[in-house]
Amino acid sequence: MLAALLGLSLLAPMTSFAQSDDEKRAAMNAAYRQYQEIVAQGPQFREQSIEPAREAYELALDVLGDANPTTAALAINYGNALTDGDDAADILEHALEISENVHGDDALELIDPLMALANSATAHGEFADARDHYERAFEIAQAQEQRDPILEAIIGVQLGTTSFSMGRLDEARDYFIGARDKLQPIDNDVARIRLATANFWIGRYEISAANYLGAIAPLQASAEVFDAIPEARQFSVNSHIALVEAYERQGQRDQATPHALFVGQDSTAPTLIYRPAFPGELWREGEITLRFDVDAEGFVTNVSTADGDADAELVTAASEAVTAVRYAPRFENGSAVATSGVTMPFRFSRPGR
Repeated sequence: MLAALLGLSLLAPMTSFAQSDDEKRAAMNAAYRQYQEIVAQGPQFREQSIEPAREAYELALDVLGDANPTTAALAINYGNALTDGDDAADILEHALEISENVHGDDALELIDPLMALANSATAHGEFADARDHYERAFEIAQAQEQRDPILEAIIGVQLGTTSFSMGRLDEARDYFIGARDKLQPIDNDVARIRLATANFWIGRYEISAANYLGAIAPLQASAEVFDAIPEARQFSVNSHIALVEAYERQGQRDQATPHALFVGQDSTAPTLIYRPAFPGELWREGEITLRFDVDAEGFVTNVSTADGDADAELVTAASEAVTAVRYAPRFENGSAVATSGVTMPFRFSRPGR
């Protein structure tokens, strides 16, 4: 697997330099190790990693020059650490330029900086730029004499999620299915996790296409894998939330219940996980707040108005809407429990306003 995809970078081996270069090289290695230690603590320490990443990169420019793959690797680290999208793009473009100069325009080594550029663009909402970088990385991976199906699938899923964000849903589906087909024959943990990700997005696509029944199998396959990995809790939760939506939209509310319970396991308060669109337009306008209970399975019960003199038509419309939502119930001592006094505001407007 390529270094950047695994979050790793390599340091150049020690060679014979003048003393001043030895000192700079030692400082570069020390800055790199400091960067690694901070990154290992988690993404919440990203800002603290910027300075050692910058120092390692700038020392590499001084000691190794800008035609060295280690300089490119340290540039990727620095670009990934930066929070400003334009600054990150400048540094990552430099990493790509170095890699092109060292390895050529179609080399496998270009995938690391291309993926870093694409990920940064995605994080800053620049989906068209991200798609261009992912596409180039995908084409390079496919052009290799010895092709790596896992690498192609990783890039394919990224292309799919970017296309999905851009509203290019059929294109996204093709990338997700292509990734799934590459990964299914491979029997190892990396492939299984990547396959679970592809299945999740296939399920999300099917929901977006209103094929709710077709979403169930891939989402269940995704949840089964992620449920067994404690570190993948958020991915697991996302799969179960999507399953709640798929069942709820088919009117199969009881089938959604175990998934709502799964999501609520760590919750100390009810969590809204499914809210269908409801008509926000009536021939009158106004705002209303409803009060209700959430039972131990996440259903809304005992609906009343929190506004004493609320308009009856608004109360009726809002009550119909709120009983269709689904919560993940809160848990106490390992068991789901009901919650009273939950509120939700609604706002209605006249058609065309």
